[in-house]
Amino acid sequence: MILQSERYIELTSCLAAKILEDTYLDEILTEEENGDIRYTEDAQDRFNEHLDMVCAHLFEYGIFKEGEQ
Repeated sequence: MILQSERYIELTSCLAAKILEDTYLDEILTEEENGDIRYTEDAQDRFNEHLDMVCAHLFEYGIFKEGEQ
């Protein structure tokens, strides 16, 4: 199955974020001086690990981002 790039990124990011929210015990978000809200450095690292895992699992099931087959 081939997904449009935008849909693939949305799906994989959403799944990785849900895994992070359900498993990470420390603070996930931090507020920058300019008011931006982002993941803490450690949470961002974990999110990236989860994202890699999600993409690998989708690949195993034949789900690809447009242009990656």
